Amino acid sequence: MANTDPGSEVLTVETLILGAGICGIAAAIELRQAGIEDLVIVERSASVGGTWHFNTYPGCAVDIPSHVYSFSYALNPDWSRVYGTQAELEEYIGSVVDDFGVRDKIRLTTEVLDARWDTDDRRWLVTTNRGVYRARFFVIAAGPLHEPIIPRLPGQDVFRGRAFHSSQWPADIDLTDCTVVAIGTGASAIQFVPAVQPQVRKLTLVQRTPAWVLPKPDWQITETSKRYLARIPVLMKILRVLTWFFLDTLITCSIRSPRFASVLGLFGRLHIRRWIKDAKTRKALTPTYLPTCKRMGFSNDYYRALAQPNIDLVASPAVEVRERSVVTADGHEIEADTIIYGTGFHTLQHHPVAERIRGRSGETLAQVWKGNPKAYLGTTINGFPNAFMMFGPNVGTLSGFTMAEAQAKYLVGAIREANRLGVDALEVTPRAQAEFVAEADKMLDNSTLALGGCDSYYLADDHRRVSLAWPGTMYSLTRRLRKFDPESYEAIGRR
Repeated sequence: MANTDPGSEVLTVETLILGAGICGIAAAIELRQAGIEDLVIVERSASVGGTWHFNTYPGCAVDIPSHVYSFSYALNPDWSRVYGTQAELEEYIGSVVDDFGVRDKIRLTTEVLDARWDTDDRRWLVTTNRGVYRARFFVIAAGPLHEPIIPRLPGQDVFRGRAFHSSQWPADIDLTDCTVVAIGTGASAIQFVPAVQPQVRKLTLVQRTPAWVLPKPDWQITETSKRYLARIPVLMKILRVLTWFFLDTLITCSIRSPRFASVLGLFGRLHIRRWIKDAKTRKALTPTYLPTCKRMGFSNDYYRALAQPNIDLVASPAVEVRERSVVTADGHEIEADTIIYGTGFHTLQHHPVAERIRGRSGETLAQVWKGNPKAYLGTTINGFPNAFMMFGPNVGTLSGFTMAEAQAKYLVGAIREANRLGVDALEVTPRAQAEFVAEADKMLDNSTLALGGCDSYYLADDHRRVSLAWPGTMYSLTRRLRKFDPESYEAIGRR
């Protein structure tokens, strides 16, 4: 078992997992189910949940039906709505942690500062703010959507009001009668703008690029329905499969067919027209790119909120902050006592954790990738033996839970194979990685993600290749990662 004596110079553990979000928890559960107990999860925050712990802004909720956005082995009959809220998701993840007995494996408020492969020792040496770990296997489950991006604007330091990113929402803030400028119109803004609109005196939404926002098929789940789901668990499985099949078909068709994506755009335009009567505002809110080129939003009250008299839309990016105002590129100076940045997150291409992980060559993951991340099956990376990246390049799919379960099964298979062979480490071959990247590019280069007419976080830096999405359906992902393929790996050292 892991040596976790705080007085030890180095804490030795078989498997170290970075992050206690969905991916890290999935990895720990799968390892324990396989009888692999010598593991530790390090988590920098004071709680589990990852994205669903950090993002507490008003209106925060999932945009995938909760019966699919959950673990297949921990179906929940008690969701309050079709699309669960942030509080429900955080509570659900916490309950899974307890139900599957991984709470005692988690070390909270423990941040990874540096991780490097020791070629001589054939182990990962991971330095944290609470000590150093020596690990045979290293699971990188830091997650891509909780490191906020706040644009650098001249004058931010002189602003005399409150300014914060949506993922850092102050617990004590009261926006009643405030004059608010919200910068950004991504997935978070689509949720918090309608939630705060009734409170504020004035809200100005500063938009650089409009988002496609479709109606959200969401409703409150009745207590009768919950009782049936609890008493007859097979109903939850049927509901999950049917929802999964529908979403898999819908998204796959819209990514592969520009014509099909255009049909989704028609629904988006009708949604705008229903609520926004001013032709100029409708035009500003209507994207010129295809749906699924960027991440689509789903909301029944976003456009309704924008139609209210206390909200203005300025379709021009912010370029300066002054003591009591925000200035946009078209010359608007907007009064503000509060600024909310709904400007998104660092994704895989620039995830800060990539600068802290050094592989066999001594280069960091960021130096190896150079803004164009590549991996084998989105999980293993040549030059980084015995390391497994959850939510890595070209493994992103509709439900993060589905992806996490599939990757967790794959890494367990790898660990079992390394033990069966009696080797210290396994490293994916350059050829296997290159072949998978070519396979992904062949499919995705002709998708709306690449050819839809926009720039998005799906794309690698200075490249047109899609570096985030899985090249297929959720079903193909689960099948492909179900079984570890040792022929794609080189064995290192004999134990």
